[in-house]
Amino acid sequence: MALEIIDVTKKLGHFTLGPLSLRIDKDIMVILGPTGSGKTTLINLVAGIIKPDNGRIISDGVDITNKEIESRRIGYVFQDPTLFPHLNVHENILFGLKRKERENWETMPLVRKIIDDLGIAHLLKRNIVGLSGGEMQKISLARMLVISPKIILLDEPLSHLDTSTKDRLRIELRGILRKQQIPTIYVTHFEEDIYALSDSIAILNNGIIEERGNLEQILNSYIKPLSPSHSFLRTVTGGGNYISGKVIGSRNELTTFKVGSNTLFTVGKFSSHSKIGVMVKREDVILSKEKINTSARNMVYGEVVDIIHTSNVVDVFLKSDELNLVSRITKTAAEELAITIGENVYAIFKASAPHVIREEIDIN
Repeated sequence: MALEIIDVTKKLGHFTLGPLSLRIDKDIMVILGPTGSGKTTLINLVAGIIKPDNGRIISDGVDITNKEIESRRIGYVFQDPTLFPHLNVHENILFGLKRKERENWETMPLVRKIIDDLGIAHLLKRNIVGLSGGEMQKISLARMLVISPKIILLDEPLSHLDTSTKDRLRIELRGILRKQQIPTIYVTHFEEDIYALSDSIAILNNGIIEERGNLEQILNSYIKPLSPSHSFLRTVTGGGNYISGKVIGSRNELTTFKVGSNTLFTVGKFSSHSKIGVMVKREDVILSKEKINTSARNMVYGEVVDIIHTSNVVDVFLKSDELNLVSRITKTAAEELAITIGENVYAIFKASAPHVIREEIDIN
């Protein structure tokens, strides 16, 4: 199963999308770009809400470029939940199923699993009126998933959730989407969504795909201090370091994981058969020219590969084997340390600093 977008163009007023080509297999592609870059136009073209001026859209080998919306089997979840107020939660979720399926939904493992995974079983008999924004978006997700769509389109679906629910649902949603094995486009402005959900990333700007690749490729191209361009991506990903590693042990709520030759620690218990992705704020990474005695469990020795000065702070970029880190320090601290490019320093941060936002089980 795959979604192919081939040389598609669309002119809307003074804005032109494309020519644009993408292929999405059974994975999650995050579309990232500034406001007005064409993200919503792109997913509306795939959904059939608007038609392209040129090019083709292929779903599972079938040309759907000019097919009507209802014949495309598209699962589309908008930023704002769109539910039927005259139906209760249970009826909204099952709305897209055939009558016989609606009547026998409790015998359908997929429907039951989706409801349980989203934690909404207790809401089934509730009216839509009175639900929170987060609860309503969960209902929208469930309604989309139960129809087994051929393509999934998600337009910032987590933006209305509170922070704790959002953090939990990111991991849950990725697990659900990976099990579905359906080509998925996920539009977002949120840094955590990029790291937690993406199998691949496309950078869209002024209607053109500027770059695409998997998470590591994009990080290596842009987040590391290799290019002063693409300021939008740097702004979005400026809040922290994304680190991906293999879990090697977990004991007493402390997990040990490896990134190349570096051994790191994070709070929490995770399977030794998993790979985790964590975020570490730049401000939480302390630098030292000398090895120091500290209660912080994470100490990385690396080479300074770039230093970027802004109006108030200094970002110091380090590389240690497969691990890349950025430390954000004050100008005063930078002057006192007198760090130079090419120098080796220690980067230190507590075990509580890495915030786990992604976990994949059964990594070989």
